[in-house]
Amino acid sequence: MTGAAGARTVRGLGVRVGASALNHRALQLTGSWLPGLLGGRMPWLGLLRRPVAPLRGPDWVRLAPILSGVCGSDMAVLTGHASAVLSPFNSFPAVMGHEVVARVTEVGPAVAEVQVGDRVVLDPIIGCEVRGLPACQRCAAGWPSLCLRAADGDLAPGMLIGFCRDLPGAWSDELQAHRSRVYPVPAGVSDDAAVLIEPFAVALHAVLTIAPAAGERVLVVGSGTLGLCTVAALRLVAPDSEVTVLARHPAQVSLAGRLGATRVVGGRSPDAALAAAAEFAGASRHRPLSGPDTLAGGFEVIFETGGTQRSLDAALRAAAPRGRVGLLGGHAVVDRLDLTLTWARELDLRGSYVYGREDGLPGRPHTIVYALRLLAQHPELPLGELVTHRYRLEDWPAAMRAVLDRRRSGAVKVVFAG
Repeated sequence: MTGAAGARTVRGLGVRVGASALNHRALQLTGSWLPGLLGGRMPWLGLLRRPVAPLRGPDWVRLAPILSGVCGSDMAVLTGHASAVLSPFNSFPAVMGHEVVARVTEVGPAVAEVQVGDRVVLDPIIGCEVRGLPACQRCAAGWPSLCLRAADGDLAPGMLIGFCRDLPGAWSDELQAHRSRVYPVPAGVSDDAAVLIEPFAVALHAVLTIAPAAGERVLVVGSGTLGLCTVAALRLVAPDSEVTVLARHPAQVSLAGRLGATRVVGGRSPDAALAAAAEFAGASRHRPLSGPDTLAGGFEVIFETGGTQRSLDAALRAAAPRGRVGLLGGHAVVDRLDLTLTWARELDLRGSYVYGREDGLPGRPHTIVYALRLLAQHPELPLGELVTHRYRLEDWPAAMRAVLDRRRSGAVKVVFAG
């Protein structure tokens, strides 16, 4: 596209306003209800135009998105549900989008890992290497997701592409990435599966961290993209585990079964979790003075992917003594949550963010590399079927509407198609 002065421009869908306490408070007050009232439109989100920028340096690449996904963390920011605790490490206005499969359109002279025309996926994490800084302790250990300098250097604050003012994300005609953050996609992995590599890697890292041992029973709370990716990861790296899944919508129930769940139970409320623990994990139910039943026994391993107060409550109540609970759902501020069972049952609550070098695997591969390898080795896994809705960038209100009302739309993964 060409602007008024003849310079080529590109589109990007992003937050229009800068980060401020006033804007954050306004979003908290209106983000939950106004988009529904406006048919998916958000006054703070829109298509922006910017000039095509030269490559940031000799070790950068330019990418043209093929598919870019809408993530739960994107929606948490856009609807005001994200906590302000990480706000020092993000910067707006910004073009959003960090789940992407793309085509390489330009490479810097120092790039040898990929070439023009390659199909790649993106590790969107902005660590010291991307910022041009000496590696901090966490980056040196292979975990830039835990970088100690997410607000330092010449780049604006940002933990990952799509949440950084200076690095536009994948809801766009093009984006740039450091050579250390792009990975070629094997020929046998479809675009639909490849765009899910980022959430699949999130789930895979969590499963590798608290992998179920033989005989342990597993509960997955929530069957959105992250929950279904967790089911897929369990099937690939812990195929002998017995996996019970809590799901709410018919499309989720069907996909959970196809991805390898042992059984799927309707709902993700505490009562559904308690009933599943009693029926499938041998727990006994006991009536307290008030509130839901208390269990003796439960699931040894639980992955909580819903990110809500109810789903987290369900996970804690259904866990066996000394059970391991992986928190994948991007929980923020949780009101009125009873934490008694965390100490009374000596539960191990393990927060899980994204991915990095997997210390427990031979050669310490990056999670995304391992994820691509697994998908290439298992073409029968229908991961790509999670992509249920596609939209053009200019149709973004319809995309937001589908995400915000999944019960009506039947959406699992919504993507923008380039």
